[in-house]
Amino acid sequence: MGELLGVPEWVAATGFVVAGLTLWIGLGFWLLRRAQLRVAARRPNPTQAEFLDMMAQDCSPEAARFVWEQVLPYVTPHLTPHPDDLLLDDLCIDDDDIDMCWRRDWAERLGVPENGLPDWPKDWPLTVRNFARWCDLARPPIAAG
Repeated sequence: MGELLGVPEWVAATGFVVAGLTLWIGLGFWLLRRAQLRVAARRPNPTQAEFLDMMAQDCSPEAARFVWEQVLPYVTPHLTPHPDDLLLDDLCIDDDDIDMCWRRDWAERLGVPENGLPDWPKDWPLTVRNFARWCDLARPPIAAG
């Protein structure tokens, strides 16, 4: 292929790899943006204060703030977190980030070992609201005074 282009073979191969990766990454960003715009069209984008109010009956303010902080970098600038969003399907957040990073960060915030966190309840869909509820399940019980 390099002969046809008048360049060394390794330059042609490198060019094809770079072009392929660029197309792959560009397609991924385009699909992510399209998915986020679809979600934004069907529901409001709450402010942080509105989000915390929406979550107040389901979890502690600390858990709601933690989930807001975790989700926001994945969805800005097109969205803000909404309690009913599915983390994987609506927000396109990688399940490895949730399983590894978010669990570890919550365990560190609580000061408990990560392996001491409870399992995910099998009948709960993986929504923003349910993740915050799970965070509260992971809290150590408060000793009675």
